Amino acid sequence: MDETEKRSSLKGDGRGQRSEVSRARILVSATKIFAEKGPDGARVDEIAEQAGINKRMIYHYFGSKEELYAEVLSYNYSKIFVLGKKAFKLGDNPKENVTRAIRAYFYFLAENDSFVRLTSWEALSGGRFIGKIIPQFFDLVELEFGDIIKDGIKQKFIRPNTDFRQVLLSIQALCLAYFNRREIVQPLWNEDLLSARMLEIRLQHILDLIFDGIFSHQEVTVS
Repeated sequence: MDETEKRSSLKGDGRGQRSEVSRARILVSATKIFAEKGPDGARVDEIAEQAGINKRMIYHYFGSKEELYAEVLSYNYSKIFVLGKKAFKLGDNPKENVTRAIRAYFYFLAENDSFVRLTSWEALSGGRFIGKIIPQFFDLVELEFGDIIKDGIKQKFIRPNTDFRQVLLSIQALCLAYFNRREIVQPLWNEDLLSARMLEIRLQHILDLIFDGIFSHQEVTVS
């Protein structure tokens, strides 16, 4: 490769990096605006201003506001998938794997109020966008972590009749409801539901329910 080709290649790499940075800025800003105002109330102008990006670039990268919104949902679910993937370690005690994965998801919700709000907007709109993303997300999770469940069954830690998708749905419901219904249930407690102590109490309750549901009666210890 001569010097001219090298310079051209470096320029191309630079443009690609700038493009990825710009896309990430748009997605972060769009997550916040969509969470605050919903897919119908959010305006592309406002997202562009928040991201410090020319509005035309949003259409260049994503095509339309609707496609941007769908990408925002996919972007956030991808983050959850990566967290879960990091939590699982094939060969580890199955209970440790499940604990790490649920903890990662629970605290992702605790630290990402915008995502929690996005799921509420989607529920109000009948899931018109998330319905295309959730099946893909569940398929990825099942593909990646099916071996963990099989390993747990083989070790006789996990019940052989465990329905993996039902377990995922239960985990999502148990974790998500604590955050998207927080204003409703807060009066039941004098303590802030988002305090460190209350978050751990809730997480341990969820873990106990899940463990009782999928694990066999033999003792499984977590180091």
